[in-house]
Amino acid sequence: MTVRSATILSLALVACLATTGCNIRGKTPAKDPASPELTELQNENARLAQRVKDLEEENGKNKSGSIGDDVAIEGGDIEGFERTAKGGVALPDDFAFAKGSADLNDEGKKAIAKLAQRLNEGGNADKHIFVEGHTDHSPVSRPVTKEKFGDNWGLSAARSAAVTRALEQAGVNPTRLHGAFRGEHAPRVAVSKDKKDDTAGEAANRRVEIYLSK
Repeated sequence: MTVRSATILSLALVACLATTGCNIRGKTPAKDPASPELTELQNENARLAQRVKDLEEENGKNKSGSIGDDVAIEGGDIEGFERTAKGGVALPDDFAFAKGSADLNDEGKKAIAKLAQRLNEGGNADKHIFVEGHTDHSPVSRPVTKEKFGDNWGLSAARSAAVTRALEQAGVNPTRLHGAFRGEHAPRVAVSKDKKDDTAGEAANRRVEIYLSK
């Protein structure tokens, strides 16, 4: 049994026990139908029943191959991008952005324009596109960066938005685009926060990933 199925079963059981309309061994609990307790139980049962329905629909979507099924980007390598384990590509921040900035440089814009063309071709053209911003674990510290973005969440979000806008401007239908940001919390390379000299690992973690989903 999957975790999702177990969750649905558990919620259904709780829904049954929470309502006074669920008989146990043929006995109906004696409750005043007008009591506040009964009303609250009925409301809770309705909420749980809706949650069960939502989980069932979500489970059906995942099985049928909707959003959430990652697929590889078709075609060869694109200059400026690195392939990821998901079959997507990663745009290194150090290649596309100045330090502490969310403004794409010329090299970044050119790389994204080539990617946009690829995303509009062949089997890539009917897929959803996810753009996910990431940072390393070093806290935002420069005053100007801190004032503008607040923290790594804000910086990763702004860079994700910059790449998303650039893809749209390069001809990708915006209805296909989904922006996301993870801050420092989904590194490509495990880097100990105690290490101060792992510049290569930190550089690998500063990126914007683009991947496709059905």
